[in-house]
Amino acid sequence: MQQKKTYKMVGLFVIIGLAALAGVVLKYASQRFTTNEDDLVVMYFEESIRGLSVGSSVVFKGVEVGKVADISLLANLKEGTFKTPVLVLFSLEDNMDIIDSSELDERQVFDNLIDKGLRARLISANYLTGQLMIELVMDAKTPAVLHGTGKYWEIPTELSSFAMLSQDLEEVPLRETLSRLGNIIQDLEENLPQILKNMAQVTQKVDKALDKKSGEASKSMQGFNTAMEEISKTSRSIKNLTDYLERHPEALLMGKEK
Repeated sequence: MQQKKTYKMVGLFVIIGLAALAGVVLKYASQRFTTNEDDLVVMYFEESIRGLSVGSSVVFKGVEVGKVADISLLANLKEGTFKTPVLVLFSLEDNMDIIDSSELDERQVFDNLIDKGLRARLISANYLTGQLMIELVMDAKTPAVLHGTGKYWEIPTELSSFAMLSQDLEEVPLRETLSRLGNIIQDLEENLPQILKNMAQVTQKVDKALDKKSGEASKSMQGFNTAMEEISKTSRSIKNLTDYLERHPEALLMGKEK
């Protein structure tokens, strides 16, 4: 009898677990496949998005405000150009309190933010695995370049820090710089013995000058000490004279007694 109750309890727990798992799967599937296209925003990145995947976070000032819903590749074979639109589903109502949105049109608010510098860029989510996420920033210095067709609201993008560094390195004339560096090293190797010889001569001259100055300084100190001794003797003589005159003021008139 006790064994039957145990089987019933185990079966009940299994059923509850399967129901919970089915609920999670259905929720994910409903979010993944029944997303309202009106809620999607598109971003076009001009660099490799390797490491970005569906479900990657979209953050603003460190707060997650959405997730990547879809990534695709658009090819124009005639022009030989490719675009990588990334669709994002925002959930601002869960993480953001907007205090002045009642009288504002959503499209106007969106366009106003873009005018004030709303941009999207890729940042690292995990340096070990190479995973990326999208960060929203306010950067009015970057021009707002739109690539879309108007089907979705679009947020302009800017290059990531790594992409900007790579772009700067590509613009550096690396071959010319290395050639000049090689010439400098070659000249240094050819002239190094003479440079070391000149440095040794300069060092010897400096040492001699310091020794000479040291001797002159020693003589000056001796003269200074002698002068100080004479001044000290004079001071003692004046003090003795002053003491004597205080005791014998008549000496000023009659002279010192013999």
